[in-house]
Amino acid sequence: MTDKDYLLLGDARPDDRIHLLLWDAPEETELARIIHYNNAHRANYRKNLLQRIYPGESFLVLHHNLDIELSAIKSMCSGVSKQIVLLEGLDCLITYLQITSGSRITLFWKQLEETRKLEKLLWILLPQQLAPTNWPPERIKRFS
Repeated sequence: MTDKDYLLLGDARPDDRIHLLLWDAPEETELARIIHYNNAHRANYRKNLLQRIYPGESFLVLHHNLDIELSAIKSMCSGVSKQIVLLEGLDCLITYLQITSGSRITLFWKQLEETRKLEKLLWILLPQQLAPTNWPPERIKRFS
């Protein structure tokens, strides 16, 4: 894989579905380079979640509100002028779902995989160990 090939995110198909960028230890300079090279928008789930939490709430019950979280992920592709969105910080939700008893992590992955009609091409940046085993391989790029 050449240097340019590894940077290309815009050639992913289908372009209205979610793709995974699996990278265990991304460096800030490399991420900035990918964002710049692809003219992509950088979004952060963790920051988005903090903006959506009400101060009076005592507990996060994200596992009871998967539809809200999926909608939030989808909405990060709305109102963006660039054609590609790179979403960081989703590892906190996935880890939360994995350790919460009664969690529906399998359902979450299935719904995320089946999400369609995104306004922009969405790449989710995750460590490799958090990736689902049954995600379509044509919608994954791995960096080491």
